[in-house]
Amino acid sequence: MTTLQTDGAADPLPFVALSDFKAALSIADSDASQDTTLTDLLLAASAAVESYIGRPILAADYTDHIRIKPGDRLASFALDVRPALSVSSVLRHGQLLIDPPDGWDFSPSTGVLYPPDGDGSWWGPGRYLVSYRAGWVVPGMKDPDGNLLPVTLPADIRQAVLTTARSFYAAKDRDPLLKSESEQGIGSTSWSMPDATTGGLPADAAAFLSRYLSAGFS
Repeated sequence: MTTLQTDGAADPLPFVALSDFKAALSIADSDASQDTTLTDLLLAASAAVESYIGRPILAADYTDHIRIKPGDRLASFALDVRPALSVSSVLRHGQLLIDPPDGWDFSPSTGVLYPPDGDGSWWGPGRYLVSYRAGWVVPGMKDPDGNLLPVTLPADIRQAVLTTARSFYAAKDRDPLLKSESEQGIGSTSWSMPDATTGGLPADAAAFLSRYLSAGFS
Protein backbone atom coordinates (compact mmCIF):
# COMPACT_ATOMS: atom_id res chain seq x y z
CA MET A 1 0.00 0.00 0.00
CA THR A 2 1.14 3.54 -0.78
CA THR A 3 -0.29 6.51 1.10
CA LEU A 4 -0.13 10.12 -0.08
CA GLN A 5 -1.17 13.20 1.87
CA THR A 6 -3.21 15.33 -0.51
CA ASP A 7 -4.18 18.20 1.78
CA GLY A 8 -3.17 19.37 5.23
CA ALA A 9 -1.01 21.82 7.15
CA ALA A 10 1.51 23.55 4.86
CA ASP A 11 4.08 23.91 7.65
CA PRO A 12 5.03 21.27 10.24
CA LEU A 13 3.36 21.76 13.60
CA PRO A 14 4.55 20.40 16.95
CA PHE A 15 2.13 18.04 18.65
CA VAL A 16 2.34 19.98 21.94
CA ALA A 17 1.78 23.70 22.45
CA LEU A 18 4.90 25.73 23.18
CA SER A 19 3.25 27.16 26.30
CA ASP A 20 2.75 23.64 27.70
CA PHE A 21 6.40 22.76 27.07
CA LYS A 22 7.56 25.95 28.79
CA ALA A 23 5.33 25.20 31.76
CA ALA A 24 6.83 21.70 32.03
CA LEU A 25 10.29 23.27 32.10
CA SER A 26 9.24 25.95 34.61
CA ILE A 27 9.96 28.68 32.06
CA ALA A 28 7.71 31.73 32.26
CA ASP A 29 5.40 32.04 29.26
CA SER A 30 6.47 35.68 28.95
CA ASP A 31 10.13 34.63 28.54
CA ALA A 32 10.60 34.28 24.78
CA SER A 33 14.39 34.03 24.83
CA GLN A 34 14.39 30.29 24.04
CA ASP A 35 11.22 30.04 21.97
CA THR A 36 12.98 29.15 18.72
CA THR A 37 15.07 26.44 20.37
CA LEU A 38 12.10 25.04 22.28
CA THR A 39 9.95 24.95 19.15
CA ASP A 40 12.69 23.09 17.27
CA LEU A 41 12.91 20.56 20.12
CA LEU A 42 9.13 20.07 20.06
CA LEU A 43 9.20 19.52 16.29
CA ALA A 44 12.01 16.99 16.66
CA ALA A 45 10.17 15.18 19.45
CA SER A 46 6.93 15.18 17.44
CA ALA A 47 8.71 13.72 14.41
CA ALA A 48 10.36 11.05 16.59
CA VAL A 49 7.00 10.04 18.09
CA GLU A 50 5.30 9.89 14.69
CA SER A 51 8.19 7.83 13.31
CA TYR A 52 7.91 5.40 16.22
CA ILE A 53 4.16 4.99 15.67
CA GLY A 54 4.96 4.27 12.04
CA ARG A 55 2.32 6.23 10.16
CA PRO A 56 1.10 9.82 9.71
CA ILE A 57 -1.16 11.00 12.53
CA LEU A 58 -2.04 14.60 11.65
CA ALA A 59 -5.59 15.33 10.50
CA ALA A 60 -5.42 15.75 6.72
CA ASP A 61 -6.73 14.35 3.45
CA TYR A 62 -5.01 11.16 2.30
CA THR A 63 -5.16 8.77 -0.64
CA ASP A 64 -4.25 5.10 -0.28
CA HIS A 65 -3.15 3.12 -3.35
CA ILE A 66 -4.21 -0.49 -2.82
CA ARG A 67 -3.65 -3.44 -5.15
CA ILE A 68 -5.41 -6.79 -4.92
CA LYS A 69 -3.79 -9.47 -7.06
CA PRO A 70 -5.79 -11.49 -9.60
CA GLY A 71 -7.48 -14.42 -7.91
CA ASP A 72 -7.48 -12.71 -4.52
CA ARG A 73 -10.24 -10.90 -2.69
CA LEU A 74 -10.51 -9.04 0.60
CA ALA A 75 -13.37 -8.65 3.05
CA SER A 76 -12.05 -5.19 4.01
CA PHE A 77 -9.29 -2.65 3.49
CA ALA A 78 -7.27 -1.27 6.40
CA LEU A 79 -6.66 2.41 5.69
CA ASP A 80 -3.15 3.47 6.56
CA VAL A 81 -3.96 6.58 8.61
CA ARG A 82 -6.18 6.42 11.67
CA PRO A 83 -8.55 7.44 13.11
CA ALA A 84 -10.57 7.60 9.89
CA LEU A 85 -12.94 10.57 9.79
CA SER A 86 -14.62 10.29 6.39
CA VAL A 87 -14.26 8.54 3.03
CA SER A 88 -14.76 10.80 0.04
CA SER A 89 -14.24 8.44 -2.91
CA VAL A 90 -13.12 4.98 -4.02
CA LEU A 91 -11.78 4.34 -7.52
CA ARG A 92 -11.11 0.93 -9.11
CA HIS A 93 -8.94 0.91 -12.23
CA GLY A 94 -9.52 4.66 -12.43
CA GLN A 95 -13.30 4.34 -12.44
CA LEU A 96 -15.23 6.01 -9.63
CA LEU A 97 -17.33 3.56 -7.62
CA ILE A 98 -20.80 4.75 -6.73
CA ASP A 99 -21.12 5.68 -3.07
CA PRO A 100 -23.41 3.35 -1.11
CA PRO A 101 -26.76 4.96 -0.22
CA ASP A 102 -25.74 5.33 3.44
CA GLY A 103 -22.15 6.27 2.65
CA TRP A 104 -19.05 4.12 2.92
CA ASP A 105 -19.00 1.75 5.88
CA PHE A 106 -15.78 2.07 7.88
CA SER A 107 -14.45 1.79 11.42
CA PRO A 108 -13.06 5.14 12.61
CA SER A 109 -10.69 3.67 15.20
CA THR A 110 -9.14 0.89 13.08
CA GLY A 111 -9.55 2.44 9.64
CA VAL A 112 -11.20 -0.72 8.27
CA LEU A 113 -13.20 0.04 5.10
CA TYR A 114 -15.87 -2.44 4.05
CA PRO A 115 -17.07 -3.06 0.45
CA PRO A 116 -20.52 -2.01 -0.71
CA ASP A 117 -23.16 -4.72 -0.35
CA GLY A 118 -23.68 -4.89 -4.13
CA ASP A 119 -20.18 -6.34 -4.58
CA GLY A 120 -20.96 -9.45 -2.57
CA SER A 121 -19.23 -8.10 0.51
CA TRP A 122 -15.77 -8.56 -1.02
CA TRP A 123 -13.21 -6.26 -2.58
CA GLY A 124 -12.28 -8.02 -5.82
CA PRO A 125 -8.95 -7.96 -7.69
CA GLY A 126 -7.83 -4.60 -9.00
CA ARG A 127 -6.04 -1.34 -8.30
CA TYR A 128 -7.89 0.95 -5.92
CA LEU A 129 -7.51 4.58 -4.91
CA VAL A 130 -9.24 5.43 -1.64
CA SER A 131 -9.45 9.12 -0.76
CA TYR A 132 -10.33 9.90 2.83
CA ARG A 133 -9.76 12.22 5.76
CA ALA A 134 -8.07 10.89 8.86
CA GLY A 135 -5.86 11.77 11.81
CA TRP A 136 -5.90 14.02 14.85
CA VAL A 137 -5.90 17.78 15.28
CA VAL A 138 -2.84 19.23 17.04
CA PRO A 139 -2.41 22.70 18.58
CA GLY A 140 -2.33 25.46 15.99
CA MET A 141 -4.29 23.67 13.25
CA LYS A 142 -6.94 25.85 11.58
CA ASP A 143 -10.01 25.32 9.44
CA PRO A 144 -10.24 26.77 5.88
CA ASP A 145 -11.55 30.03 7.35
CA GLY A 146 -8.52 30.43 9.58
CA ASN A 147 -10.22 29.50 12.84
CA LEU A 148 -8.35 27.37 15.35
CA LEU A 149 -9.65 23.81 15.58
CA PRO A 150 -10.21 21.97 18.87
CA VAL A 151 -7.27 19.69 19.69
CA THR A 152 -8.15 15.99 19.37
CA LEU A 153 -4.69 14.40 19.72
CA PRO A 154 -4.90 11.89 22.59
CA ALA A 155 -3.32 12.88 25.88
CA ASP A 156 -0.93 9.92 25.93
CA ILE A 157 0.61 10.89 22.57
CA ARG A 158 0.99 14.48 23.78
CA GLN A 159 2.65 13.20 26.96
CA ALA A 160 5.04 11.08 24.90
CA VAL A 161 6.03 14.14 22.87
CA LEU A 162 6.43 16.24 26.02
CA THR A 163 8.56 13.57 27.72
CA THR A 164 10.74 13.23 24.62
CA ALA A 165 11.13 16.99 24.21
CA ARG A 166 12.16 17.35 27.86
CA SER A 167 14.76 14.63 27.32
CA PHE A 168 16.08 16.47 24.26
CA TYR A 169 16.19 19.71 26.23
CA ALA A 170 18.17 18.11 29.06
CA ALA A 171 20.64 16.61 26.59
CA LYS A 172 21.16 19.64 24.33
CA ASP A 173 24.25 20.93 26.17
CA ARG A 174 25.73 17.52 26.99
CA ASP A 175 28.45 15.66 25.18
CA PRO A 176 26.45 12.87 23.47
CA LEU A 177 29.33 10.42 23.96
CA LEU A 178 29.60 11.10 27.70
CA LYS A 179 27.62 8.60 29.79
CA SER A 180 28.58 9.93 33.22
CA GLU A 181 30.58 12.60 34.99
CA SER A 182 31.74 13.21 38.52
CA GLU A 183 32.96 16.23 40.44
CA GLN A 184 35.06 15.85 43.56
CA GLY A 185 33.18 16.78 46.70
CA ILE A 186 29.86 17.06 44.88
CA GLY A 187 29.04 13.66 43.47
CA SER A 188 28.48 11.99 40.15
CA THR A 189 25.79 11.99 37.48
CA SER A 190 25.04 9.42 34.80
CA TRP A 191 22.66 9.36 31.86
CA SER A 192 20.84 6.48 30.26
CA MET A 193 21.66 5.91 26.61
CA PRO A 194 18.86 5.99 24.00
CA ASP A 195 17.41 2.57 23.23
CA ALA A 196 17.66 1.74 19.53
CA THR A 197 14.48 -0.36 19.76
CA THR A 198 12.46 2.77 20.56
CA GLY A 199 13.98 4.91 17.82
CA GLY A 200 15.80 7.00 20.40
CA LEU A 201 12.69 7.79 22.44
CA PRO A 202 12.98 7.61 26.23
CA ALA A 203 11.55 4.32 27.48
CA ASP A 204 8.74 6.05 29.40
CA ALA A 205 7.74 7.98 26.27
CA ALA A 206 7.64 4.78 24.21
CA ALA A 207 5.46 3.15 26.87
CA PHE A 208 2.78 5.78 26.26
CA LEU A 209 2.61 4.78 22.60
CA SER A 210 2.32 0.99 22.77
CA ARG A 211 -1.38 0.90 21.90
CA TYR A 212 -0.82 2.94 18.74
CA LEU A 213 1.64 0.53 17.17
CA SER A 214 0.31 -1.54 14.28
CA ALA A 215 0.15 -4.80 16.22
CA GLY A 216 -1.53 -3.26 19.23
CA PHE A 217 -3.87 -0.67 17.83
CA SER A 218 -7.56 -1.29 18.44
